Amino acid sequence: MSDQQPGYGYGPQGQPQQPYGAQGWQQPAPPGGYGYPSAGPYPTPGYAPPPPSRSSHSTAMWAHLSALLTVTAGSMLCCGIGAFLGWIGPMSMRNDSRNKQDPYLRHHTTEALNFGLTQAIMAAIGTVLYFSTMIIYGMVATPEQLQSSGLAIPMLTVVVMMGGYGLSSVICAIIATTKANRGEWWSYPRLVAWPMLKP
Repeated sequence: MSDQQPGYGYGPQGQPQQPYGAQGWQQPAPPGGYGYPSAGPYPTPGYAPPPPSRSSHSTAMWAHLSALLTVTAGSMLCCGIGAFLGWIGPMSMRNDSRNKQDPYLRHHTTEALNFGLTQAIMAAIGTVLYFSTMIIYGMVATPEQLQSSGLAIPMLTVVVMMGGYGLSSVICAIIATTKANRGEWWSYPRLVAWPMLKP
């Protein structure tokens, strides 16, 4: 009778092997583990990239702040033109060769660039809605309606809608500027900054 223990087998070298499910048996983990450059086989729970440097905080903050100032102050000083140009500052920072290798800067400059591009698109949509409402109302309104203040209602509707959107965008940009200065990873809501570009 064989003295082999039931359920155990022998490997190619004649060494005894434990069966699957036996206590103490574990499948070897792949080296490096899921693309993370960690020393162990798997990343620990709550894994996060290393904190960015203080200089990265400042550059990331200015990416958001340049977009915010261009959209707000530029619009007030240049008859609304600034709303179309908020992407220029973040794009120059994103394309700077010194910032391309920093994941933190790539993230925040891309977020700020998407914010500026989205604001330009929404400003164009608002301008088209404003003037098309005026033109359409002038075409379909009766002479009595043209003499009254009926045009103010659709025009005010467009202004209130775009004003509410602009206010929410400014608040989100202020939050993004604060988060970037603190060294935190943060993304805009999609309606405010559509992710057209990836870091």
